[in-house]
Amino acid sequence: MRTIEELTEQVRNNGGKVTAQRLLIWQTLYNNRTHPTAEELYQKLKQGSPTLSLTTLYNTLNELASWGDIRRIDNGDGSIHYDPFVEPHVELVCLICHKVVDSQSKPALLSAPEEMDGFKIISHSEQYYGYCPVCRDTFNQIKK
Repeated sequence: MRTIEELTEQVRNNGGKVTAQRLLIWQTLYNNRTHPTAEELYQKLKQGSPTLSLTTLYNTLNELASWGDIRRIDNGDGSIHYDPFVEPHVELVCLICHKVVDSQSKPALLSAPEEMDGFKIISHSEQYYGYCPVCRDTFNQIKK
């Protein structure tokens, strides 16, 4: 995700306004590695900004995603998660608890092509699905 200053410039160059709510959302996401859902962000942000609407949050998240500053992740729990770390990286997704973890492993494809099959590529990641240590241990205990 770009810096707050760069996002501010992006919005102003497109004729938009840099509102306190936009700034709060950007600041909350910047360097966030927890892969939050919109609902989790809303609950967190609502405490500091009671006038924030869910619509404003979704509009800002969609805007950031369309610019390539965050990625949407479907980890199988019924909610979309957001990741502001858009550099190529490996994500590990637990099939039981749906936790998403950024791995320290290098992705197989370090850089994506600018275009593929007519799509303009703005970011990419590599996802592996399996069982986190806690769920794997629980699963092994149940099998015994």
